[in-house]
Amino acid sequence: GASYTYSLQYSPTVNFSSSVTTISGINAAALSQAISNLTANTTYYYRIAAINSGGASAYSLTNLATTANYIWMGTSSTLWNDASNWCANTLPTAATNVEIPAGLNNYPILAGTGYVNNLLIDNNAALTVTGTLQVSGSMTNNGTLNATTGTIVMNGGTPQTIAATTFSNNTIKSLTINNTAGVALGGTLNLTGTLTPLAGTLSTGGFLTLKSDSLGTARIAQGTGNYMTGNVTVERYVPAKNARKFSFVGSAVSDALIQNNWQKNIFISGNGNGGQICGTTSNNGGQTDKYNVNGFDKTPSNSPSMFTYNATPVNGSRWSSVSNTNNTNLIPGKGYRINIRGNRNSNLSDCNNQLSSASPNPPDAVTLSATGKVSVGDVVATLNDSATHKYSLIANPYPSPINFSSFWADNTSAITYKMWSYSPSYGNGNYSTFANGIITNAAGTEYNSLGDFIANGQAFFVESKAGATSVTFKESHKIATAMPNTKYFGAVANQMIRVGLTTSNNNPLDEVVISFSKNGTKEYNSATDATSFNSGSQVLVTLKGTDRLAIATFPDSLNTDTTKLGVTSSSLGTFRLSFSGYEGIDSNKSIVLRDKFLALNHDVRNHPFYEFNITNDTASQGYNRFELVFSKQSVLPVTFRNLSAIREGNIVEVKWQFANRTSCKSFVVEKSTDRNHFVDRATINVTDVSTYYLLDSLLISNNENIFYRIKAVLVDGTTVYSSIVGVESTDISIAKMTIYPNPVLDKINIYFSDAIIGMYHLKISTIEGIEVVNRKAIMSNNATISIDASSLSAGIYLAELIDEKGMKVVRRFVKR
Repeated sequence: GASYTYSLQYSPTVNFSSSVTTISGINAAALSQAISNLTANTTYYYRIAAINSGGASAYSLTNLATTANYIWMGTSSTLWNDASNWCANTLPTAATNVEIPAGLNNYPILAGTGYVNNLLIDNNAALTVTGTLQVSGSMTNNGTLNATTGTIVMNGGTPQTIAATTFSNNTIKSLTINNTAGVALGGTLNLTGTLTPLAGTLSTGGFLTLKSDSLGTARIAQGTGNYMTGNVTVERYVPAKNARKFSFVGSAVSDALIQNNWQKNIFISGNGNGGQICGTTSNNGGQTDKYNVNGFDKTPSNSPSMFTYNATPVNGSRWSSVSNTNNTNLIPGKGYRINIRGNRNSNLSDCNNQLSSASPNPPDAVTLSATGKVSVGDVVATLNDSATHKYSLIANPYPSPINFSSFWADNTSAITYKMWSYSPSYGNGNYSTFANGIITNAAGTEYNSLGDFIANGQAFFVESKAGATSVTFKESHKIATAMPNTKYFGAVANQMIRVGLTTSNNNPLDEVVISFSKNGTKEYNSATDATSFNSGSQVLVTLKGTDRLAIATFPDSLNTDTTKLGVTSSSLGTFRLSFSGYEGIDSNKSIVLRDKFLALNHDVRNHPFYEFNITNDTASQGYNRFELVFSKQSVLPVTFRNLSAIREGNIVEVKWQFANRTSCKSFVVEKSTDRNHFVDRATINVTDVSTYYLLDSLLISNNENIFYRIKAVLVDGTTVYSSIVGVESTDISIAKMTIYPNPVLDKINIYFSDAIIGMYHLKISTIEGIEVVNRKAIMSNNATISIDASSLSAGIYLAELIDEKGMKVVRRFVKR
């Protein structure tokens, strides 16, 4: 009941030389008092003096202490690393307690690297991290802390906790754990970038989710030891498809029941009694249950949709359906083939449409999600018994892309340097093949994007060696490269040629690679060749004997090599062979495609596209129509050079040269409007001239393309055909090509008034036929192609441009 006077005393020492305003004559159970004008990052000691009306004094404990915060003022801007924005006019350090107060015009944005000990964000205050914030102590967020595009580094010396709702939307881009005392999550945390375990253990508490969407997939970088405890949810985004196709996938977590994880995102069907299509309850096998007794989604036929790959065929197939989803866990390192019908929780993929409709909608995008113990350290994957079958379907066990070359280097005694993968969004059902640094059918977005890189959640085939029973994945196989949404590509061999089979409008169907090395052989060699797994609607293979190969490696010591190309199609129509990547092959070697069905020789170096038809004639496809011949020029002297067709008004000038004219008697110029059916236009006898001409004035129509080829009649009675050249009709965009300025000074600009963006082949030669520029795969950009012409001598030149359909336009220009 006595009346007291209270004095709050404080000081950087224990002398308590400073005090706040005395509070007198108040009888209260609790009081508070704010202190201002403290020196930042200075430790202050506090005590309370209570003096009663009789003058007697009593003091509180003198060991109360706290460190004054650095205060963000935002005086100049929002820049964290501008010292003038801080109350002490110096930047915070790792030992500094930082406070972001409310009521300011400028709130901090950390774009570089910033440091704090303890961080306090007041109510209605905000901090945005787009760079890196290193935290030595704790984070208390009563306002807004946005790090959705930034990195948080926990590098304290005592245990740290990331409390619930610390970050906006519980989401950050990247997190680094660098605390030997450990870091714990106290609530939901979504990661969209990279978790980097440098030191210590992250205790997830089951709160961590590695997100995946069309923009990217979160990953865990290389770590050492047991750097993580607690469950993690790992997502794998799968894009929409235009039709149902299987996907090859794997899990990065264990102890994850299929039904409680992936099956929550997609329909998974299989054998089993009971259940009801689109049932209303979630038990297994009851009359109203959506699942049958084995946990599968009930369908009219209960056809399986999730498989593993076994060494021994069952009923003629090595694909074995999983036995159930309600008692089977996902296994990291094991590959699964799944018919991903789309997102079971979307309107597009609703239950009746996907499970019972005779014409279901194409699968929409879906994100697979599995929660369990994330793969840490070495992961062992079992191989099929090589004595029974040498191929196994395994999967990347980590939530991170890995490098196949590194993986193989640690497993050379178990597997060959080859892998096969499959993308449901690319091509027509054929595999991508990687062998010894070469890749065919480079796949698209959700799977391999960079040659021998294997994406998060990707399954792939390997070829085991005799006696091998397992392979081991290691943390060191992880890569930091983000998987781009582009086709992947492999290391390019110095001597190789890539042959693609496409539709007439250039949609990819299949691809093979033929390479040359000192280790190559004329017969099949498991060390350097890779079998083609492909059996789609259209298939291209290269052959060694009867072995159908996706990659074939021949000796580089032979003067002449001939390899067959096999083309098969389930439908008739027009197709195209395209050739690329052959720049490393000796320029003294010719590359000729022989079409034995049409008795044509096609110069690949000068014409990297070849269009052909598959008809009702069985000889128009198969393994005996096409072959590639690689030889020194002296071996095939009867070849055409500098073939061109230039249209000026209603007259076409067809011009060509012929190597070793003494072997030839005459030339027959043939003409066509469809590239397939040719008629004789003129016969020209061989003379001593080096260049031959024909002026053709018999045009069909201004709106029709015109094609020419030359048949050389040799002295021995055989014939050799040139490639096909075309001249444009007036309504083809490539015909609207002009060169400016003309005369040319230092730069040649090729302009299309009605451009079709695509790939072109540009050659420039002198009027005498000497080639001075040869550039392949030039892409038109903004309707203009520009090249440097400063090195060209003064004179008259011909610029020849070939589009993807083989259409050619030639224009003359003058170089000053």
